[in-house]
Amino acid sequence: MTATVLVLSTLMTLSASADDGADWTYWRGPMFNGTAEAEGLVDDWDAEGGEGSNLLWKRDDLGARSTPVVMDGRLYTITRADRGTPIEGEKVVCLDAETGETLWENRFNVWMSDVPDTRVGWSSVVADPESGNVYALGVCDLFLCINGKTGQTIWSKPLHEQFGLLSTYGGRTNFPVVHEDLVIISGIVINWGDAAKPNHRLIAMDKLTGEVVWFSGTRDLPYDTTYSAPTLTTIDGQRQMILGTGDGAIWGFQPRTGKPLWHHNLSRRGIFATPLVDGNRVYGSHSEENVTGSAMGTVAAMEISGTGDDTTVKEIWKLDELVVGRSAPIVIDGRLYVVDDRCKLWVIDAESGDMIAERIAIGDRKQWPSLLYADEKIYVLTENGRWAILEITEDGVDFINKGRLRDEAFYASPILAGGKLYFQGTSALYCVGTEDGKQTPVSLAEQLVGETPIDENPSISQLLVVPAELLLEPGESVDLSVRVFNKLGQQLATPAEGDVTYSVAGPGKIENATFTANEDASHQAATITATVDGVSGSARVRIVPPLPWKFTFDDLSDPPVTWVGARYRHQIRPVDGSPALVKVSTIPKGARSRAWMGSSDLKNYTIAADVQGKRSNGQMPDIGLTAHGYVLDLMGNSQQLQIRTWSPQLRMAETVDFPWEPDRWYRMKLRAQIEGSGENAVAVLQGKIWPRDEAEPESWTVTARDQSPVMTASPGLYGNAKVAEIAIDNLEVTEN
Repeated sequence: MTATVLVLSTLMTLSASADDGADWTYWRGPMFNGTAEAEGLVDDWDAEGGEGSNLLWKRDDLGARSTPVVMDGRLYTITRADRGTPIEGEKVVCLDAETGETLWENRFNVWMSDVPDTRVGWSSVVADPESGNVYALGVCDLFLCINGKTGQTIWSKPLHEQFGLLSTYGGRTNFPVVHEDLVIISGIVINWGDAAKPNHRLIAMDKLTGEVVWFSGTRDLPYDTTYSAPTLTTIDGQRQMILGTGDGAIWGFQPRTGKPLWHHNLSRRGIFATPLVDGNRVYGSHSEENVTGSAMGTVAAMEISGTGDDTTVKEIWKLDELVVGRSAPIVIDGRLYVVDDRCKLWVIDAESGDMIAERIAIGDRKQWPSLLYADEKIYVLTENGRWAILEITEDGVDFINKGRLRDEAFYASPILAGGKLYFQGTSALYCVGTEDGKQTPVSLAEQLVGETPIDENPSISQLLVVPAELLLEPGESVDLSVRVFNKLGQQLATPAEGDVTYSVAGPGKIENATFTANEDASHQAATITATVDGVSGSARVRIVPPLPWKFTFDDLSDPPVTWVGARYRHQIRPVDGSPALVKVSTIPKGARSRAWMGSSDLKNYTIAADVQGKRSNGQMPDIGLTAHGYVLDLMGNSQQLQIRTWSPQLRMAETVDFPWEPDRWYRMKLRAQIEGSGENAVAVLQGKIWPRDEAEPESWTVTARDQSPVMTASPGLYGNAKVAEIAIDNLEVTEN
């Protein structure tokens, strides 16, 4: 039963008058700037409902952090599923935007993540009117393409396992964006091969199939994970995607090719707030240490010009010590409106940076949501449940109305769709409107007009090999395609097959655009290069054989190249006279991490390894093996052995005491098996550990069961070497 409050007489009138095409498919709206053309919107509202309250419906069972989106009369949001239970996870929910009634739910697990349960549902869904699909990134970095009408998953990718996308403690999860045939997601990625160092990277996938089209990045070793969302725009005739990143800079990319165009350094840490694009200006802000000086926070205006390799960025003005780290601003009639982290509104001349009004108190001390402007009103929500409706004046703003909702918190931003406002709180979701509410539909094409005609730049200057990233078994084949672009990142006619030349570096061959991995390849990598008219591009391939696997590290100088998240954080060096894989404690932000070894489709297998931990300053590390999305963790300081899938929630965890010694080798083994099928499926996890120089015990040391099983996942490693080093040797993965 849903907790829905309806004002039926008003709803029937709205159903007849609302603009069906006035959707809000991206969290900042169809123009990416938090504004919409509308009239007849509310000047006041009451969350308790009743006559004259303007509350159309309320769902007090759907509290969330995620800003919802609306497409074709349906509202989509992300939130916790089965809160506080042994089967808790995450879900995308679809509601009838008119009535608030649930149409479908798509539930999925959270696994191998450090995100607290209260921060599940951090990102926002993006809706794609062309395909009718919606795209969602879960807090554990599971990325889903979902049919917007039926709720069925079309494809999904565990980006933490396949790319090394970080799932962080705070829950910072990035926002996807759809551009033409691509869906693009970004985040801090600790990948494989030449991309093994941490980098804020972007992954573009075919929105219908999930096939990787391009894989790009910023600069290695960023300071932070972030959640700045991308904005699509056209500047000087060139399509761009602009976002803040973990290296403290604002970046511009070509969305069709992933080519980095420009970046501007603002902070010594990551950029969290979403930049605002207005014409050829980009307004960026942050709340961390500035690049120069000792001040915290800044708001800056940048001017973008040029195209291709000649694209430039120029800082026009900057206001240091203005701490705006979360809320995205709006520009109205040449004025920039920003709310700082202490919930004070500032009004700035967008051209010059001159202050028009400052420190206007909204009535709270914390701010997360971004601003919404429509019907000549500014709508503001705050972290502690306050709301305000403002009107613009010559001197700044005046309050039309304001209020506070007890036991409510707003992290999500207000949105407008079909002439109705939606306010997502952590306690409830509210739909607010009047019978006079109307909204002008805006298509994505209107926002992105102005590209230079393709025939003005007919020459090929960029080439992509698709798929750009592959994971194959020995002997497996895949058909490749080539996409060519001009310097502005506009796609040109597909070249004839005879005009493309291919080469392969590594264990494989290519014939007629079909790549085949060598039959004898084993945990190796290959690079495929295609060339047209002297312009080249490449794709990367990991070749991983079926189980069983065995790694002694005796003949390796680095961790296996196909392992995601292993190189840079691990070294191979002698331990007790034999080469072993060592997780070092000196790598910044890498001492506590995971690594993944192969396909996410593997199931019903056992992983085992010899392990040893050091002691430093009286402390010992944590050493873990992962299977099926579960970890067997030998915890040093607590002297315990634990099986779990989600660290803070511990929804199915089992823990036993296990005293163990530093500098002594032990053998660990984790067996994962799915029993039953369908709704009756259960994951059975069994772990054991014993001194390596002793016989293996018959009984398991710890056993756990999961009624909400992770059905398939890559084997891997977990380790926390912040306090002392970890050594691993003689690793094996076998089928049960």
